[in-house]
Amino acid sequence: MFHKLHTMKKVLITIAIVFVVLLISAAAVPYIFKDQIVAKVKSVINEKVNAKVDFKEFDLTLIRSFPKMGIRLNDLSVIGVDSFAQDTLANIKQLQLDLNLMSVIKGETYEINAVSLQEPTILAKVLKSGKANWDIMKPDSAAKPSDTASTAFKAALEKYSIEKGKITYDDASLNFFLQAENLNHSGTGNFTQDIFTLTTLSDIEKLTVKYGGIPYLNGVVLDASLPLEMDMKQMKFTFGENKIKLNELVLSAVGYLAMPNQTDMVMDLKFDAQQSDLKNFLSLIPAIYTANFKNMEATGKFGVDGVVKGTYNEKTIPTFNLNLGIVDGRIKYPSLPSAINNIQVKANIANPDGVLDHTVVNIPAFHLEFGKAPLDGRLLVKNPVSDPFVDMALKGNLDLKQLTTIFPLKDMTISGVLLADVQAAGRKSSIDKGQYQDFKASGQMQATNFVYAGKNVPMPVSITSAKMTFSPKNITLSNLVAKLGKSDFAASGSINNYLNYVFKKNQLLEGNFNLASNYIDVNELMGPKATEETKKDEVPLTVFEVPANINFNMALKANQLKYDKYDVKNAKGALQVKDRTVYFKNLGLDMVGGTIKMNGSYATINPKKPKVDVDFGMEKIDIQQAFNAFNTVKLLAPIAQYAKGSFSTNLKFNSDLDEKMMPIYSSINAEGLANIIQAVVDGFEPVTKLANTLGATELKKLEVNDLKTKFKIDNGRLIVAPFDIKVKGVSMNVQGSNGIDQSMDYALILNVPRAMLGTKANEAANSAMAALNSKLGTNVSMGETIKINADLLGTFLKPNIKLKYGAGEGSAGSAAKAVVNQVVAEKKAELEAKVKEQVDTLKKKAVDKATTEIGNKLKGLFNKKKKDTL
Repeated sequence: MFHKLHTMKKVLITIAIVFVVLLISAAAVPYIFKDQIVAKVKSVINEKVNAKVDFKEFDLTLIRSFPKMGIRLNDLSVIGVDSFAQDTLANIKQLQLDLNLMSVIKGETYEINAVSLQEPTILAKVLKSGKANWDIMKPDSAAKPSDTASTAFKAALEKYSIEKGKITYDDASLNFFLQAENLNHSGTGNFTQDIFTLTTLSDIEKLTVKYGGIPYLNGVVLDASLPLEMDMKQMKFTFGENKIKLNELVLSAVGYLAMPNQTDMVMDLKFDAQQSDLKNFLSLIPAIYTANFKNMEATGKFGVDGVVKGTYNEKTIPTFNLNLGIVDGRIKYPSLPSAINNIQVKANIANPDGVLDHTVVNIPAFHLEFGKAPLDGRLLVKNPVSDPFVDMALKGNLDLKQLTTIFPLKDMTISGVLLADVQAAGRKSSIDKGQYQDFKASGQMQATNFVYAGKNVPMPVSITSAKMTFSPKNITLSNLVAKLGKSDFAASGSINNYLNYVFKKNQLLEGNFNLASNYIDVNELMGPKATEETKKDEVPLTVFEVPANINFNMALKANQLKYDKYDVKNAKGALQVKDRTVYFKNLGLDMVGGTIKMNGSYATINPKKPKVDVDFGMEKIDIQQAFNAFNTVKLLAPIAQYAKGSFSTNLKFNSDLDEKMMPIYSSINAEGLANIIQAVVDGFEPVTKLANTLGATELKKLEVNDLKTKFKIDNGRLIVAPFDIKVKGVSMNVQGSNGIDQSMDYALILNVPRAMLGTKANEAANSAMAALNSKLGTNVSMGETIKINADLLGTFLKPNIKLKYGAGEGSAGSAAKAVVNQVVAEKKAELEAKVKEQVDTLKKKAVDKATTEIGNKLKGLFNKKKKDTL
């Protein structure tokens, strides 16, 4: 007995020791092989992937996954290069790989048995060219012949899973978009076998599918159980008994999908709705599937079924036949009094032979009643690729206010009556050839007392009346009376070429309209809605982008118009909208106290850099109003702030505009002729400084009448051509420039009455003049007017006056001294020139007299000799 116990004890101790050794080995194995595995992982990445791959942590585990070995990558990211340098292909919070332990110990290949992704965000993107961002594997030729990295890992999957994932597939080449948010998906099956069953479970909180820009599924909840019979040799996947739930609609599919080669996809599928209640179908419509969907009453039968059979590749598509129908449908919200009644819809989309052009969309009839008002229609589309044929009709009389008794509308008001009775039938080729008589389009749509307003509506819309009449050539608009916010409109006209515009690319939509209004608030129409804290005059404007592919001509008449800070009246003229440009033609406006005529353009060919190029004719504009209204005047002609009066001008103006529709001053190019009809300038610092410098206080207040001058604006400077002005007996010649930086550079020539300079200046000038006369022996007076040259420099706020003689800065006394110096110097030069002229004249007279006397003597001598000879 003792021997048996002793033997048992030894066995237990041995088992304990083995267990401890195994436990220690299990803990030690990850560390033993960690460096080796990390090296292998990085080797594969570096040799095989053309992308930026990074991960923060790398962990190995064994005990938890025993007898598997776990590799865990935390915060794994894969960022594209070249065309996808800005895209993150994958960002995975945690990637777990479970490996076969014996394959790790042997070290030749690592068999991956399970893959788990925690909170992955994956973006699969295809450009229009067909280039995909997941195609990041380098060509095989890039690897060395002896490289074994490609065989380092081998897929021997038994399970894979995704938890809380966000998967996006964006294919610009197909114009297809799919996004699954908060995705949970798992699959179990033995991938090492040629034939096995893969059992998948999926749930998606929000599934969105768009094709051609149309959302077929928008934020739909998906729950699917889908077993697949996997034939890996044949690459054939057969659907087992399955259930796919989209919101409340349950579908099932039977058949198979096969990929026998790299180019073909062969399918034979049949699907239908396992439940046929109308309410289940309505759950797919976002506007209806809301919080109160459960309380909605919906009766009637809904049916959908279809078959898809054939081969999909670059040349062919499978044949398909899809049927959808609603019979005796009725929809009503219990809290509202009315319902949509008698809903009858039958639709079929079919392709009989795999040729895409033979696809036919046929809705032979649909009918429903809003309350008791019926709406009927039909649609047939054939040959969508080669020469689309359309046959459609819509007829109904809809009371919009009744809709509010059918559908719940929150914080919104809608009312009015819409009458529609339109038909169209024909082929696109008839339109292309201009054979409009072969394309039948007729009917009319009419709106009466339409009102649309609400909390989320930028501004209330009201259409008292409007009528559109359709023909193959045009749509005629008549009797439109509408109000948009504060703005009212009355319009009539026609839209031409609309069929070409709809069916062909890059076609002009042409139109001619007459537009009249009592009041238009452009600020409200263009800018964001003002908040309570924002003054309406401070609402910033945004760039108005002129639409492309339209050619509209409009005759405009508006009694009053509000634009930015401008109050405009009696606007009339013509506008043309063409080539992303608005052209102004003889547009007349009454504003800023006068009349403005405009011819020119506003262009948004580059929407980020609008351009304006306009010829202005301005008549009798109030100077103060112009200063307050135009930023250009404030910056380039600040004298206007201190002037009262009026002016006229002809101005050619072109400039780039910023994002607030304001001129970019460095880009302004302008030239024109200004006529200051009458103005009084008082308090303008440069003029005040000039008057103080000269000691002529009368010049502080200038009165100007009928002053004409040429000017131009270039590189942010106002350049003024020479002009003459006479103020209170002082005549001035002025020329120069000033800039948006408020700097001045003007040259002035003044003829100032001597009496205006004051007693001290005159006494000093008389004394200096007397000394000069005494020195030169002359008797010249100063004259009643003296000439002064001055430079006006500095800035408008800190002007600097420089006279030709003397600094000119300081008191009136020093200024008088400078004036005297200037006058005396000029008189001295004048007198010295006269003295020199007198001396030269005396010299000339003396020479002439001597010459005459010598000539007379010689003449007498020759006469005497002649007599003696005789």
